[in-house]
Amino acid sequence: MSHYTVCIVSLVCRLMTGIGRCVRTKWTLLALVPVCIAAPVTHSAWRTVASAGLHDTRVAEADSDTLGVNLGLGLLYAGAENLSGQTGIIAHYDHVIDHLDPDHDPFWVMANGTLSQPLVSLNHSAVTLGWQTGVSWFENTVSGVEEALQAQVGIAVNYQHQADAAGLTIGGGYYGLEFDDDVPEARGYSREALKRSSEALAWKLFFQRSVKTELSWEGYWQQWRDRDNWLENQLFLAIHYPILHPVMDSLNVSLLYTRYNLAPYRLQGKAPILPWDENLLFRLYAEIPLAW
Repeated sequence: MSHYTVCIVSLVCRLMTGIGRCVRTKWTLLALVPVCIAAPVTHSAWRTVASAGLHDTRVAEADSDTLGVNLGLGLLYAGAENLSGQTGIIAHYDHVIDHLDPDHDPFWVMANGTLSQPLVSLNHSAVTLGWQTGVSWFENTVSGVEEALQAQVGIAVNYQHQADAAGLTIGGGYYGLEFDDDVPEARGYSREALKRSSEALAWKLFFQRSVKTELSWEGYWQQWRDRDNWLENQLFLAIHYPILHPVMDSLNVSLLYTRYNLAPYRLQGKAPILPWDENLLFRLYAEIPLAW
């Protein structure tokens, strides 16, 4: 067994050990609410998948790459009257080398859930108008985020033709973001200055495209805003290659770029709360179907 393989196995073992120790149950359950609160319990409507893979968190302004392994669990629901939803949790274990955060716990978690339903078809076309709600949460990233929680409900305009789709969602809700204290304290910030939350507006442009039956890709651009400023921009792109094997559904690559507006946190006469304001999460993973 190669040294690289031994390292991967070791990281996976540490990841599994950390899951029970670090997951905050209340927020994980919160990510399940949009699906579970409205979905009837019918086995035929549910699809359950697990995922396993590698990831890299890239912070370009610090010339930093943090590699690791991740495990995930997802639930997808499709029910009557076109009601659909999904929820998932991904646990990551970082192999910390450059120590962006001097006291970084290498185990971190992200979870999310959405529920949506088209209500009317515009002029009997492929364009529909409906509603969508969602929640997203993560904590303890190597790029200095202690915890982030977002929740929204809004209207969605969607276009769908067979497996291809595009749409726009506009809504409002809650936006909360807290930074880890290690780096900001060295820049003269107190713990009280690290956390902000507010009512916020959000919009998202998304698309989904299939190339024959062999490849599909999807992505979105999302922005959160308060009354005065933008709070966060996020770009996502994923490519899915179907394997159609009893053990593995697909091989996938995803990129998640996030940029934060640090201006609201900055105190007069001090440097920004962090020396970077963006990160890129690259993930290579396989999806594995589960039958209960």
